[in-house]
Amino acid sequence: MITKHIISVVLVTYNSESIIKKFLLQSQLQGYKSITVVDNASRDRTVSLIKKIRPDVHVMQLKENIGFGSAVNLGLAENVSEYALIINPDTLLSTNFFVDLNNGISRHNKAGLIAPTILNDRHFVRPPNTEFKKNQQCIQYKEDQSTNFISGACFVIKPSLFKGREIFDENIFMFYEDNDLSEKIGQMGLEKIILKDCFIYHQGESSSLPSSFVTALKNFHYGWSESYFNTKYHSIKSARGKNLSSIITYIKRTVIYSITLNKNRLIPSWHRLRGKIAFVRGKKAQDIKELI
Repeated sequence: MITKHIISVVLVTYNSESIIKKFLLQSQLQGYKSITVVDNASRDRTVSLIKKIRPDVHVMQLKENIGFGSAVNLGLAENVSEYALIINPDTLLSTNFFVDLNNGISRHNKAGLIAPTILNDRHFVRPPNTEFKKNQQCIQYKEDQSTNFISGACFVIKPSLFKGREIFDENIFMFYEDNDLSEKIGQMGLEKIILKDCFIYHQGESSSLPSSFVTALKNFHYGWSESYFNTKYHSIKSARGKNLSSIITYIKRTVIYSITLNKNRLIPSWHRLRGKIAFVRGKKAQDIKELI
């Protein structure tokens, strides 16, 4: 007999007004009461839209942007359910999503992380506008997959595994949180599972409206977090080698993109380089105003 597990939904928003309505109005979420939104100090209508569309949704409206991982930790601190589904707002759920997810949890109730199969534009002739049926998939595993890495776009975790300790590393502001969590789960000797018959469509890079600031923010923190991750999980000698090599690579790329006037690649490369240099200089990722 399949057990119906209690699953709370936790998502983080930041200037997400363009996508939050579509996310919350999915039929799979209608009537789903246990939803917590942690808003990272949005400056648009994200929060007012949530309250208008779904007044039953619990919104934690923060006064400043504390980063993705820290925001999730806040949401999970209020989670009283056995399991929590962490999900990005730029996702669409397949039909029977929660039924399939529950079945997957029952099959792997000792796993540390469980995730649906994540699909994107490469798996569709054209992306879906609403939730989709399983037969629309272009790929499907024959069995559930054990993996070394689970994407932060959507996964299920059992908060009690951490016994009051932070789940996401709050030194990281953005990017590599999922790499870090996957490493933690592996060190705990627990499996990470991708389900064969539970799906989401992830638009990707769409949780916030694009802007020059958001581009700088994302790429700066990608560079910083990559260097932090290398340092945390490798020997001092290995981490220094990896970080120095990546700095040299981004210097070369920045020079090449400057010479070729390739602005689309120059800007991300430059800000990733700045993030890596900031890490080497001992700057914290949370010092956004000083660094961006």
